[in-house]
Amino acid sequence: MSLLGRWFYKSRKFYDDDFDWDTYTADSYERRLVGVVERDHQAVAKTGELSFDDATGHVTSAVRPIHPNQQVILEAIGQLKPLSVHEVGCGGGDHLANGKALYPDVAFSGADRGQTQLDLAAKRHPELASDLSLQDITMPFSRHWPRADMVYSQTVLMHIHTAVSHFVGLANMVNTANRFVLIMENQQCHNFVRDIENLWNGGHFNWDTMHMYRFDGSTGARTILLSREPRDFPVLTSDAQLREGLKPSQRRLKRADEDSARGSFGIPPG
Repeated sequence: MSLLGRWFYKSRKFYDDDFDWDTYTADSYERRLVGVVERDHQAVAKTGELSFDDATGHVTSAVRPIHPNQQVILEAIGQLKPLSVHEVGCGGGDHLANGKALYPDVAFSGADRGQTQLDLAAKRHPELASDLSLQDITMPFSRHWPRADMVYSQTVLMHIHTAVSHFVGLANMVNTANRFVLIMENQQCHNFVRDIENLWNGGHFNWDTMHMYRFDGSTGARTILLSREPRDFPVLTSDAQLREGLKPSQRRLKRADEDSARGSFGIPPG
């Protein structure tokens, strides 16, 4: 590497994630939440404004529509009926607050790696304050982290590209979930299906069985559902199946392949 190349390499931040997480709330998140999400959708619904129909498995809003990503998460909760739910990367806490309002018998918790994110969530939803905690899902597993029947992320792992951090995040999500993991992410930012299969085959999950499904919301959002038990959803076997019908982003797909190539997985002894 040339002297100029070494200088540029050493001047980079120590990570290659999409954001500087220390300043993420002020730099991007809060502005997008208020300027885009709240402008176009009902970000926060009051008690009684959302309803779940057991017959169809759909969530409906009595006011403005909620964001499709939030819709699919709430519909998954309604159909799977977990007793507890934990959000990895809870941000401003709107998904948790709407979940608690819609499913009052479910225990909700949320965590984020940034204190500013948790402060924003507590400011927007004071009733959540005692259910929030710091958690960097890319750190080695901690027995102090919350466990739940269902663990989910929403546009979190898609921004993580440092070394093998997204593999660590995926493994930690599974290893803190009792029954289900729901992954609501941009499907082109990582090869999620391939990476999950490699982690499973490499022995990085503590589950004894795993079933992988595609779970779609009623308004078009698509997710990956990992389940310890068989469920009646379309079995997911490839990233091509997950990305079907999407306009390819060559930049994202190239980066996804580069991220996948950094994985080195466990090999059974013998």
